Amino acid sequence: MANEEELYLALDFGGTKHAAGLMMSSRHRVSSRSGHSVSTARPQWLAKRRIPAPPNSDGPTDRAVMFALADELLAGHAGELAAIGVSFGGPVNWAGGRVILSHHVPGWEDTPLVEMLRERYGAPVAMDNDANTAALGEWRFGVGAGCDSLLYITVSTGIGGGWVLGGQIYRGADSMAGEIGHLAVDPNGPVCVCGKRGCVEAIGSGTNIGRAMNERRGESGWTAEKVNREAEAGDP
Repeated sequence: MANEEELYLALDFGGTKHAAGLMMSSRHRVSSRSGHSVSTARPQWLAKRRIPAPPNSDGPTDRAVMFALADELLAGHAGELAAIGVSFGGPVNWAGGRVILSHHVPGWEDTPLVEMLRERYGAPVAMDNDANTAALGEWRFGVGAGCDSLLYITVSTGIGGGWVLGGQIYRGADSMAGEIGHLAVDPNGPVCVCGKRGCVEAIGSGTNIGRAMNERRGESGWTAEKVNREAEAGDP
């Protein structure tokens, strides 16, 4: 039996926070009854970091922050980096490895993020939008384990969704399948960051729940977390 330890870097570019994690996967090669070599993976998180995005951030600032996080994690652990997985909070060109844009942060338009990371760290890179990566993670490790298909919905800075169909991420013709956040449900609703009015995201995302309460109360400082806390305490 032979053991092979590989390092994997996970990066999550969000609208209001950034997160990075380093995982070690120990591959144990054993001989099967037929005499063939079989590899089994045992993943283990080595370190995680999460920080708020800087105020008035843009694409270059976000990248500098994330690169610093990644460098910090890699400096603390010896070993060869086997691959990098990237989750991005916005639409991406999955096949081309490019960020299309961020609805919440300027300066991300048509960014070759996969190529940037590959050149910087010398490892293979896979990228998808955050809803798809979350759907895949839930299907593989969470409540969706064992399911053939599922729809994952994320409610955070924005609202998104990701499909797993037949054990594969379904992206659609333009890598936008499952993106329910920009379905318009109220023609008289608030203007969304995408330019339409009354999108699901413009009404129900964490950011917009806080915004709506600030407008209703004529105050500042309300967040979705505070709204939820006060509602649970009985505030109608």
